[in-house]
Amino acid sequence: MVSENWIEACRLEELPSGRRKLVRINNIEIALFNLAGVIYAIKNRCPHRSGPLIRGFIDAAGGIKCPMHGWRFDLRDGSSERPARATVYPSKVENGVLYLWV
Repeated sequence: MVSENWIEACRLEELPSGRRKLVRINNIEIALFNLAGVIYAIKNRCPHRSGPLIRGFIDAAGGIKCPMHGWRFDLRDGSSERPARATVYPSKVENGVLYLWV
């Protein structure tokens, strides 16, 4: 059973390894990434100038760079070397469905 704050995002089959997907939950755009079977969920808008992180470059260290100005955020915790932090969402999979804690 899923608690009140776990919200269904998509079926896991819609997000195969190496792919990304944009979902909207409670009017929030969330960028989903499947990196070698690990799911990451981050608010789609860069806190700097609202660049769409879904279109960002993913580096080997597990970070994403905003396509507008190159600000890099860690997909695990949203941290950055810049004076900003991106919002990340915990995820889990149950019965082939991906849930986000929103």
